[in-house]
Amino acid sequence: MSKAELRSAMRRQRAALPAEARHGWSASIAARLTALDELRRADTVHCYASSLPGEVGTDGLLARLLTERRRVVCPRVRAHGQLEHREISALSQLVDAAFGLREPDHELAPPVDPGICDVIVVPGVAFDVEGGRLGMGGGYYDRFLAQVSAPIVGLAFEMQLVDRLPESDHDQRVDLIVTELRVIRCR
Repeated sequence: MSKAELRSAMRRQRAALPAEARHGWSASIAARLTALDELRRADTVHCYASSLPGEVGTDGLLARLLTERRRVVCPRVRAHGQLEHREISALSQLVDAAFGLREPDHELAPPVDPGICDVIVVPGVAFDVEGGRLGMGGGYYDRFLAQVSAPIVGLAFEMQLVDRLPESDHDQRVDLIVTELRVIRCR
């Protein structure tokens, strides 16, 4: 199966998840993630703001990190396939943006160097247990992840795991995958 076919099939499956299951599983994923040593030791966490149908929800996680007075950095899509990184101090600083995304408001959230982040939390359409990640197809995260050295954690529901993903030279792997049932250490 090609990347495009797999992406389409997984997006349909993910979007078909009942909201109740998605919310419960997202809470389980957040609990597993916050129990990890990598996250417990982190002062600054880079994490996406969930918004897409069937995506692992991150609002509870972001709220918890902010309550714990951690620095929270969220991505913002820019021109030319690049991500910009901005620090938020409240969920109210996230706004609806292009492509159905939620991003930091550029007037309220200051830009930061993502090199300050101790952990990077990323979404994905599908993952394999070797750390392969299939994104939405724009390469935004692959370009960003190629430039960071912090541990990269993918959030996924178990149904998003596949045996083996097709891989290209530019694809970036994750170090860990957290699902509602387990933590997978990939490398």
